[in-house]
Amino acid sequence: MDKMTNSKTRRKHIRFPHLLIDQIEESMKSENIQNFSAWVVEACRLKARDAGNEKK
Repeated sequence: MDKMTNSKTRRKHIRFPHLLIDQIEESMKSENIQNFSAWVVEACRLKARDAGNEKK
């Protein structure tokens, strides 16, 4: 197993536009969420779930 992987997760480095970061941080503040990674993972999970529903 390399440094970028463990048994449950794998790192991916992505760049976000400044405006999107600002929007995410505002959403996190209004939802009282402090973990950026958790917010992004949940948003991606919802998008992947919705995309899967569209294919059926």
